[in-house]
Amino acid sequence: MIKFIFVLLALFSFLNAKIHLVVTYPIHKKLIEKIAKDDFVIHVVEDGNTSFAKKRNLHKNEIYYSNVYLTYGLEKEERYIKLFKNRNRYINIINLTKNIKKDIVNGKENPYVWMDPILVRKLSKNIFEELSKLKSYRKDFFKENYENFLMELDRLFLSLKKRLEKNEFYNIYVYEPYWHYFAKRFRLNLYYKENRYTNLDEVPQLVEFSKKHNIKKLLIKEESSYEQAQSLASNINADIIEHDITKYNWRVNLQSLVRKISKYKR
Repeated sequence: MIKFIFVLLALFSFLNAKIHLVVTYPIHKKLIEKIAKDDFVIHVVEDGNTSFAKKRNLHKNEIYYSNVYLTYGLEKEERYIKLFKNRNRYINIINLTKNIKKDIVNGKENPYVWMDPILVRKLSKNIFEELSKLKSYRKDFFKENYENFLMELDRLFLSLKKRLEKNEFYNIYVYEPYWHYFAKRFRLNLYYKENRYTNLDEVPQLVEFSKKHNIKKLLIKEESSYEQAQSLASNINADIIEHDITKYNWRVNLQSLVRKISKYKR
């Protein structure tokens, strides 16, 4: 009888033991939680303003000795994979975007697929399938959450599309390709500028081009140089929009971006 109880307790402990996952950004954690809820312990490599190098040793060790690193094909993830493998050769590396076709932007494969709600449907399918492999006995639970998330994605896409259809400005300057898939999905035109200060001798051509294409927005990454952005925006009376694609609350973050883009420039 005692042996039987011990076996039951061991089985219960096994079924309830949480697998530790690692992701690169807070947004990646959010997408997994939409399907897994709190079934896994999820560690974030770069959380907000805290880089991995600045994390406490305790947090670093939690990441080093996790079970799985779920990646998105980012260049920086290659460095982390080598680092984590050196510490823990048993950590499993799973690329959640491996079967999602990515665009080539400015000569490089663009990995920021989570900026497009439609591509997130494909991404969510990959997440559901991988989580189901890790915890097969929770597959029905994951499937229910996955299907609910698909409906949420459809509602989000339609609401963003409706808001942007009323937008007066479809042309936007950017320095970086973070918003490529977002712009492509919602038919916005991104005009890439070199990531540097605008020189005075460039201003006449800049003004002429901006007027011709009715460009009244400059979209930059949060905490990048505002002075640099001003050197461009001030010459064409453009709004500077700051946005961070890595934030945890993905839905609110996209809605905020759409509101800023749709805001009329007086």
